[in-house]
Amino acid sequence: LYRETFDRIIDFVATGGYALKVYERYAKIKLTEDGTWRITHPRVAQQYRMNAGTIIEAPMLAVRLIRRKTRSAIGRGGPVLGKIEEGFVESLAVGDTFSFSGMVLRFEGIRENECYVSKTVAEDARIPAYAGSKFPLTTYLAEQVRAMLADPARWGALPEQVAQWLAIQKRKSVIPGANDLLIETFPNGQRFFMVLYPFEGRLAHQTLGMLLTRRLERARAKPLGFVATDYAVSIWGKGDLGAMIADGRLPLDALLDEDMLGDDLEEWMADSWLLKRTFRQCAVISGLIEKRHPGQEKTGRQMTVSADLIYDVLRAHEPDHILMRATWDDAATGLLDVRRVSDLLARIKHHIVHKDLDQVSPLAVPIMLEIGRESVLGEARDEVFAEAMEAELVRAALG
Repeated sequence: LYRETFDRIIDFVATGGYALKVYERYAKIKLTEDGTWRITHPRVAQQYRMNAGTIIEAPMLAVRLIRRKTRSAIGRGGPVLGKIEEGFVESLAVGDTFSFSGMVLRFEGIRENECYVSKTVAEDARIPAYAGSKFPLTTYLAEQVRAMLADPARWGALPEQVAQWLAIQKRKSVIPGANDLLIETFPNGQRFFMVLYPFEGRLAHQTLGMLLTRRLERARAKPLGFVATDYAVSIWGKGDLGAMIADGRLPLDALLDEDMLGDDLEEWMADSWLLKRTFRQCAVISGLIEKRHPGQEKTGRQMTVSADLIYDVLRAHEPDHILMRATWDDAATGLLDVRRVSDLLARIKHHIVHKDLDQVSPLAVPIMLEIGRESVLGEARDEVFAEAMEAELVRAALG
């Protein structure tokens, strides 16, 4: 712990920080004449004891069906259909569809602690994912998976079907080396696909996918969306990605340069709901927002409103507040796995292997079956194409 950080923490507990020092409620300790820090009032100790050990659970949002459109951006609220994990909703853009409560719903937006939706019809609606399914591969396991795939002599230890599948992949495309990043491009239906195989875990791949789609949008490659699994990232769009790579319009070294973790990451996080939701957790843990009071406990809605108001004040007037910095650090490590992405980009520098194919490869079939999970806002966003069926993908991969 650096001295500067320690001093800022003391200042936060004593005043709440520059932007909040005018509010007496945030002054929890004071410096006495003998140079000792003491609590300002006995109720501060009482509140601390009541809130110490508060568990930060995966927050849930109520899913409210819109009755009809009004002048407001979201519309008039109707019945509550149930609750859904906030982390899933944060990955949606307005207009995305998902299955819930036996219906296909269109995401309209978030207001306070509610997710507003409307009924719709869609063939590629997402299925909500929950926190228990998001644990990534460890770095050690990821290294072992890459090493096993790169060494055909070790395929004998794999199930026969998997070994045969890899043999077909080797014949039709490429098996990446242990330190290489294989990128395959191919058309499928009316879309063009780019599939990357980092084997770094779902969290890192989701972050990489979002950053890559932002860069592809700027390169006028017209990305439509992406999907991430523990093993791969698939991006699809209207532009012929393989042709753009071949003629130099889309240099892979520049596309996957480490500088994407600079401005691209900051712009994405600033535009997303991620920082505001992470700030709420930091505010509860730090005691800035108290969940429990004598005789009552704050609801999720009340805590969200309080946290959102404070977040907006700090972002506007004190963006370097100690809690804002903690929010960024928490989001970068726990939710985005930025360190893992950084290590990946450093590892694959000058080790990118591109293979342009006429059709889907065997290694790409599993992630192709996941298409429809993440969407991207862009010039091609409004165009919808039919999904390829599983049997057609496998038949194309096996040739």
